[in-house]
Order: sequence, then C-alpha cells, then structure tokens
Amino acid sequence: MADSISGRDLDALRGLLALEPDDPGPGLPWELMDCARDLFRCDYVEFSRSRPALGLFIVEQDLHETRDVLGPDHQDAQFWELYRSDDAANYPDRTGDIAHVTKLSDFVSDRELRASPLYIEYCGAEMFRALSVSLPDEPGHAARLMLWRGPGSDFDERDRLLLTLLRPHLVAAFRNAERRRRAPAALTPRQLELLQYVAQGYTNTQIARRMRLSEGTVRTHLNHIYERLGVTSRTAAVTSMSTAGLE
Repeated sequence: MADSISGRDLDALRGLLALEPDDPGPGLPWELMDCARDLFRCDYVEFSRSRPALGLFIVEQDLHETRDVLGPDHQDAQFWELYRSDDAANYPDRTGDIAHVTKLSDFVSDRELRASPLYIEYCGAEMFRALSVSLPDEPGHAARLMLWRGPGSDFDERDRLLLTLLRPHLVAAFRNAERRRRAPAALTPRQLELLQYVAQGYTNTQIARRMRLSEGTVRTHLNHIYERLGVTSRTAAVTSMSTAGLE
C-alpha cells in the first residue's frame, strides 16, 4: 500500500537517526536535511525560524539544487502580511498546535491554492505540494521544517507517519544545534580553570592564591574571559559556561 511504511523506509529512517553531523547548520544539520529530501522524495527542503508576531525571520535554511541561507537582514513585510491572512501558513501560530504533521492539502484544494495570494507571490508552479512539521522553540518563536514537491503526486499518509516518527529526532537535532551555536568561544585551559573557581564562589584573592597568580593577573584573565564570552560580569560568565556544558 502506498500509505504504509516499508522495510526499506524503516532502514532509511534508522540510517537518518544514526547520523552524527559534524556541522549543526544554521538551523538544522545539512546532512539531516539531505537525508530527509531522499526519504520523502521531495524537491525542496526548507527550515525556518522566525518571530511571526514581529514579522521577523531569524534564519531561513533552504536545500534545493544548492544550499542557501537567509539571515535576519532579509525581511519581507509583504510576506508576513499575506502569511497572517493564510490559514494554511499560520496554522501553528493560530491554533497553538505544533505537534501534528500537516499537508498543504489538509487546508486547501488545488484550485484554492492556485488562487492563494501567498502561493502566487512566493511559491509559483514549481512548488505545489507541502508537508510541514513544527518544532518547540522559545516563547514568541516558531521553528518549522517544510518539505516541498512540484505539481505531481501529493504527500501521502506514509509520508505523514514517517515525519511524525522523525519529529522527536528533529527536535533533538534542533536543540543540540542551538546549544552548539550558543556555546562560548573556546577558552584556554587556564581560563577555564579560573572560571571554574569563579563558579565555585571563590574571590579573586582566593583564586590568585590557588592558581599562584597575582590578583592583577586574575583580573586580566577575567577581562579576557568576559571578552571571549561576550559578557560583562562574573555571574554572566558562569551562566555561559553552564549553558555550554563546560562545568
């Protein structure tokens, strides 16, 4: 049956789950998106992270014939105006449902889609079928993976089920990529040792004694640490270290 998962599908899904990407990518690992394109037999894979209420894209990561990334400098007020009036596009924001995998055809017929201003302006005839899944993100943020095909056969229930099974892995990959992207710049072993003393509540005098340094050198090391981490206080430095898993 076209809507059932085959043994080959399960093998491909296991291979995707076993991926250990070297590059977290700007949103999701590129290798994961490559495998998703093959698994779902789609033409175009798009991951976006945005703040819909503000009409702001944080990142848009596209995999088609090439890899393309649009950052926060690329904004389009017209897109967001059409987005807010399109029930299919704004479904997760409007309903709060980010758990279910949806198809574009769940919301509109082919005829309705061809008449949609959002589709006419931003999709065109090249991308006609879509399968979408949302990922949990910070309040006010929206993260979504969309798989696109041309005007041929629509995604079926086999595809919906596969993407549902894949969703927990996508969530984990997105969270891991965010942690890696937010990790502080590399600290030297000496700086890391000093920051660990800070985390334990030692004063500069106590740190200087334990590391056999002058207090002035401790202050200099701390200033360099602040600069590398992009912070201005001991508390913020320790928080950065904890967030990056360096404790």
